[in-house]
Amino acid sequence: MDIGTLYRGIESARGLDGPSTGLRRRILEITERSDRSRTIAALLRGAAVGHPLHPALVAVPAGAWTASLIFDTVLRDPKTARRLVGLGLISTPPVLLTGWLDWSERGDVARRVGLVHAASNAVGIWSFAASYRLRGKDSLALARVFSVLGLAAVGVGGALGGHIVFKLMDDPAVEAAATPVLDPILDVVN
Repeated sequence: MDIGTLYRGIESARGLDGPSTGLRRRILEITERSDRSRTIAALLRGAAVGHPLHPALVAVPAGAWTASLIFDTVLRDPKTARRLVGLGLISTPPVLLTGWLDWSERGDVARRVGLVHAASNAVGIWSFAASYRLRGKDSLALARVFSVLGLAAVGVGGALGGHIVFKLMDDPAVEAAATPVLDPILDVVN
């Protein structure tokens, strides 16, 4: 089985449509309540910069957690590793908020993949939370196991997020409004 088969399996998991529809409806109820909530949601979706904020914000926890593993395994500095795990954890709320707002504007197939993306990242976040807590209790070996598990889960989540952005784009009207048209450095259309 190749990765494409796994992606297609998630894309066709219609059993995710019920939870997806209910969660999307709730997010849109909150964001469409007033002019102020619509303005805030638009800013969090990246209206001010012309593209979604979520992919840029993801770099902070992902980078911190990757660096923490390097400090743990290569540099043998568990104190710095714990600080980096903590930095990753405190930087997740805006990542989650912007991710769910972006997700709420996607089509059915992308939202299915998005739910699995979110579940994988939730496993990663909880794993790093456990790692952080264990580091405070002198359980470094187990903390490292949770860090590796967390990074693996976040990696899977990142692959799914990339699939949503770069492969699915299943609602051209929404996707066109949320994505830059031209990458000036690479001189390609996204």
